[in-house]
Amino acid sequence: MKYSNFGIEVRKVLLERDLTLTILASELKISVSYLSDILRGSRKGKKQKKAIVELLGLDICEEDLK
Repeated sequence: MKYSNFGIEVRKVLLERDLTLTILASELKISVSYLSDILRGSRKGKKQKKAIVELLGLDICEEDLK
């Protein structure tokens, strides 16, 4: 399973903070499968990416949010 750069950064932060995709998806009010698709880059999820950045306090360049 290959992740986008954005997905790699998010997964790294989730691991560091002992959070799961289920918890993050719940906070975003989306399904885990949809979140996983966003992190793999198979779905754009622009609104969700911005919400993820805000929730996790990430420092992500605008290019990775496209």
